[in-house]
Amino acid sequence: MTESGGMGGVPPSDEQARTRIRRALGVAEPHPGLRPRVIASMPIDVESGGARWPWAAGAVAVVLALAMVGTLTVVLRQAPTAHSANAGRPIGALNMTSQVGFRCSLPVASYTTEARISFPDGGVTVDKMLDPQQDKGGFSSAYAAGRWLPVPTSSVSPDGRSYAYTTITSGVPGKQPTLALFVHEVSAGRDRQLWSGESSGQVLGWGPGGIYFSRQPVNLAGSASAEVWVVDPANPARGHRVGPNPPQSQASDPTQPTISLSLQKIVGDAAWGIASGPAKVDVGSSIVALPTRIDRMDLRDGSVTTWYAPPDGMGVSLAGADTQGHPVLFLNVGGKGQAVPAPSPGSTPTPFAQPPTQVLLLTGPNQTRTIADGSDAAFRPTVTASDSHGIWFSSPGSLWLYRNGSLNKVADVPSDLFPTPTPPAGVAGKSGPATGSPPGYPTGVTLNLVGACT
Repeated sequence: MTESGGMGGVPPSDEQARTRIRRALGVAEPHPGLRPRVIASMPIDVESGGARWPWAAGAVAVVLALAMVGTLTVVLRQAPTAHSANAGRPIGALNMTSQVGFRCSLPVASYTTEARISFPDGGVTVDKMLDPQQDKGGFSSAYAAGRWLPVPTSSVSPDGRSYAYTTITSGVPGKQPTLALFVHEVSAGRDRQLWSGESSGQVLGWGPGGIYFSRQPVNLAGSASAEVWVVDPANPARGHRVGPNPPQSQASDPTQPTISLSLQKIVGDAAWGIASGPAKVDVGSSIVALPTRIDRMDLRDGSVTTWYAPPDGMGVSLAGADTQGHPVLFLNVGGKGQAVPAPSPGSTPTPFAQPPTQVLLLTGPNQTRTIADGSDAAFRPTVTASDSHGIWFSSPGSLWLYRNGSLNKVADVPSDLFPTPTPPAGVAGKSGPATGSPPGYPTGVTLNLVGACT
């Protein structure tokens, strides 16, 4: 069986959250070999006091989880082909809350829609309506060079003319699966295999040496981390391992807890990722906390250095990067949440949200610039995109822009322009209907930002 690449081994708390989300949406679980490590540290900031997870309160986490899971486990043989955006249909406009002072078109996607938002007027043009079950929703889409592509933006070449993807072919019992790396030329509609070998993995992005991808080591006892490999499309025979150096199994001190490094994104001459320690449960909390930090791997020699460690009681995730290559970080309380007050017998659990996400720009080793300090309850970003105008953020029901050192809400997103599938019957659980969003938590659709505003 052949499917697009990913890797196993996500931390238990993320696994539980994703399983809960998929069950709520009625989406089948992928093969364990396809579950990406990159999902480690995704911010999920809404919890309820009981076993039920309210549909409305969990909408933002659903969006982010599907964005990460869908983009890394899409089966390209069944995915929609690239299509032009020349035949779009205007459907309305956002409610603009501030003027951006420039003209451009921002590509966005939702569960059911691939669309472009024009600025400064906020007009919405739909290019394609999607079937979330058949098309994976809009969370496996990218937009480049005037075309919609069925892959995440990290898989698209800098010129937008091609994209990379991996497949994993299951082996017979006792045999390793086979990972293959392909490049698809959009205009010609042609696929070309660049590399294959025993392992599992996924595309990390394009960089100075070509296409970088993760590869789980075969028969490397004690290694908790994947390797990074690179293949130059112009000379695929020279594909080789880049790092991390030294390998995880050699770098670990036997007397210290094992640290798992999950490299997630290629930016400039570096691979960035999350290094996490063993999971732990704080006293009085049912939430698993994952000690995390941001590591940087140099693509020239594979050396790894730590650039940021969050304060005690905080967890950090890698949200993206600006156009200068500075990582954008999300900070959340306790890695995944905080203690949930136990409901009294017979009462309905009260939804609750942890404090708003803090957003930082990592400008150097242990050097950060604050984008959002976590004081605005309406700003709970889940998705970012960067271009010449600044850093865009998608929050439930709104779009924001960090530009010239200032963060501002650009527009409110009317839910009727981007409909959300009706949750399956029974999602609220056996004991009653969903309790809704916590007081003060923003509601509305969270758009996936899939390309530059051009």
